[in-house]
Amino acid sequence: MTTFKTVQQAKNEINKLLKFVDLVETYNVKNVDQQIIKEYAYLGSIVKVAKEINHLGYSIDGRPYTSEDVSAVIKSRGNDELHKLIRTGYLRKTRHSRRKYSKSY
Repeated sequence: MTTFKTVQQAKNEINKLLKFVDLVETYNVKNVDQQIIKEYAYLGSIVKVAKEINHLGYSIDGRPYTSEDVSAVIKSRGNDELHKLIRTGYLRKTRHSRRKYSKSY
């Protein structure tokens, strides 16, 4: 734990995490985009997801998935609850690298 939490805050966080785990484990995959979302929920790495998706035999017009393809799927507007959660987490995780620093000399 990074900061002190009350018992109630800890219980709320546990419930939130349990709901997330249940959502991922019961996620019904119908297409490659949903497979990417589910794999990212398990692996947490764009590069690892691209490798796994390619290993599963998916391709885009005969070429393998790249990390840019996976990233584009995750950053797209989510149409289900898990995609929205994953997108929010991914954008929060990568916020530092997407910021533009302007030099004012």
